[in-house]
Amino acid sequence: MPLADKIIELRKKQGWSQIDLADRLDVSRQSVSKWEMAQAVPELDKIIKMSELFAVTTDYLLKDDTPMPEGGPTDAPPPPPEEPPQSGPAPEPEAPPPTGKKPRKKWPWILAAAVVLVIALNWALIAAGVLAYRVDPTPPPFLAEELPQPSPTPAPNMAEEAVTDTVTEEPVQEAVADPDAVEDGMTEYVYEGESVTAGGFDEATLAAIAAEYAPYGITCEDGRWYYEGQPIRVFTDVLTSNGESMTGGHFQGTMRNFAGEGDIDVRTVRDFQHCGADGNGALLYIETCDIRHDSGAVWMEHHAEEHH
Repeated sequence: MPLADKIIELRKKQGWSQIDLADRLDVSRQSVSKWEMAQAVPELDKIIKMSELFAVTTDYLLKDDTPMPEGGPTDAPPPPPEEPPQSGPAPEPEAPPPTGKKPRKKWPWILAAAVVLVIALNWALIAAGVLAYRVDPTPPPFLAEELPQPSPTPAPNMAEEAVTDTVTEEPVQEAVADPDAVEDGMTEYVYEGESVTAGGFDEATLAAIAAEYAPYGITCEDGRWYYEGQPIRVFTDVLTSNGESMTGGHFQGTMRNFAGEGDIDVRTVRDFQHCGADGNGALLYIETCDIRHDSGAVWMEHHAEEHH
């Protein structure tokens, strides 16, 4: 049996009108009429109240297939109407029911106001710092004519300042001709920190040096150096090195250099990780370049085995 029919049946068994039931449930008669016409469903608290008034279970009211409890609803006469309250101070009006609207949250506005305040304080501090440390670049009138005008700084040449950091597999330092070499004779240069010292050789030392170069086709006659009988223009031998380029300004070590008149340039290639008894890097081979070639500088390797 539907809920609407159960409400009608139970109400009539109690001998109540729709108004009587509405008064006991604290609802309007139109609400009771809509329930019985199946146009509306009572709220849960009204269902519970009707189960108490009709002495039935809520399951019987809500479930269509639930049978009437044994004995049926109580046929007790309706309770007498409540006595009117004694004279006294008027009861306080009940608070109006909630409208269903959620209270507006205030924390987003508080957070936004705090952010705005922090930003304003930051700008104020920045402005104060600018005013405190501002310097007027315009000199006083009596110094305007005396102060020299700064000269424009030329743009740096990136090609000259570029440094290529390369690591070779072999610890080999290629010799580079020293621009300050003397015009004649072999000279030894020692680079220590910011200072450079130079010195020549006596005949005995020069003969020992020539003996080291002889297996590679290099000879010395009367202070002149030759490669296979051809006069050498520039002869450079780097004995020790810290691995830096000779043109980079950071080279530390010892080198020999000869500059004269000729058509052949010679440079040595040494292994600085394997040094001899004199502390110089082991001589691996020499390279020569014939400056008379129009095709440009072409360096050729020459090993000691080729001249034995």
